[in-house]
Amino acid sequence: MTHWIKLISYQGKMIKIMKFLILIPSIFLYINHMYAQDSQSQMYIFGHSLIHHEFQINPTPSQETSVPHWLHFLSETGGHQYAVSGQYGFLPQHANLPPISQWGFDHVAPAWDSDGETFAEANITDILLTPGNFIQWQSPEENYPGESVSPVSATNTILRWCAEQEEDLSYYVYENWPDMAPYLGSGFPPNEQEWIAYNDFLQGDFATWFDNYYDQVRLANPDLCIQLIPVGRLISKLLQMNPYKEILIDELYEDDAPHGRPNIYFLASMIVYMAIYEEPTPMGFQVDAIIDPLIRENYDAITDYFWSELINFNDEENQSLVFCGLVNSVGHGKNLEADFRIIPNPVNSDFIIDELDANSKIEIYNITGQKLLMKKIVGEDQVISLTNYEQGVYFVKIFMDDKLTSILKFIKLSN
Repeated sequence: MTHWIKLISYQGKMIKIMKFLILIPSIFLYINHMYAQDSQSQMYIFGHSLIHHEFQINPTPSQETSVPHWLHFLSETGGHQYAVSGQYGFLPQHANLPPISQWGFDHVAPAWDSDGETFAEANITDILLTPGNFIQWQSPEENYPGESVSPVSATNTILRWCAEQEEDLSYYVYENWPDMAPYLGSGFPPNEQEWIAYNDFLQGDFATWFDNYYDQVRLANPDLCIQLIPVGRLISKLLQMNPYKEILIDELYEDDAPHGRPNIYFLASMIVYMAIYEEPTPMGFQVDAIIDPLIRENYDAITDYFWSELINFNDEENQSLVFCGLVNSVGHGKNLEADFRIIPNPVNSDFIIDELDANSKIEIYNITGQKLLMKKIVGEDQVISLTNYEQGVYFVKIFMDDKLTSILKFIKLSN
């Protein structure tokens, strides 16, 4: 008898497990649906070799020394479609408009064929641009030596031209890393003291220059969504931590410019991915064997570190400096009568939804699609408390007259 009771109990457990396994595909489909917002990035890059290092000293099998190369594979795993085109130059050259698409990749689809269509016809969604890494000895509003434009004025010209061609673009300033040559006494690679001095400058005056540059550009273009991706300083911080500080410098850079090796561009692509898609890089991503084992085997930990840094990279009013579309209505589209807005976003403890009518209903879901809260909004009681929620990304569904109207994404900061 005992044997049969155990057998029946075992069969019952197995049935429950099988039911759960059957549900797994639906769970993942739901998660992908929740992430469907901004699932296609058509990016144009006004860049140079610290984004796409094509002419390598130590050639790689493909474009592994390129941010778009890795961003393509990360996007594919994360359920996003990514296409990119771009051009080489520095800001004064980029300001000679219209642009000309120069880049091509083995694996990444082009976003624009400048020989066959106009920029306005390409349906670009994201603009990524970066200044040179050797001009930080003077302020960003001063003209380049021998030029009649400054980094700020050239950037403003580019942004305004793009805004005339396409509405609702997201603009990102890619913070690169500085020229290493001034810190080297006996050539590349640097010794320990030179490496420390280089990173001190990168995280100090160099990062401050980018902050000032970005502030002035944003102030001059208040109607545009312009965000700063702090690539250089985050990579620098990571590489000074254990175990990543054990990676050999010539496995990170190949010269004193310093052009990166695949490790650097892969780390940069992780940060850019998080900025443009506003989510952590995808779990389960299979990191290529060309990437150093200390990075490859700690991919999840690096994801957590970068994500935590980015969601806390805010201005004095606690508004994100990184994420362009914190308030996106997705799935069933925006309400035709009101654009809902979560205030504040990112959230510390409590928030309200601006323009939300009384007698509506909201539901909050975590990043895995688990429903955490269902709340009816009655009268003036519109404050939603997140005090007991963990730091991370969440979604709120808004129902009007019992019909799903919008889905908003927000970031919960630590209390």
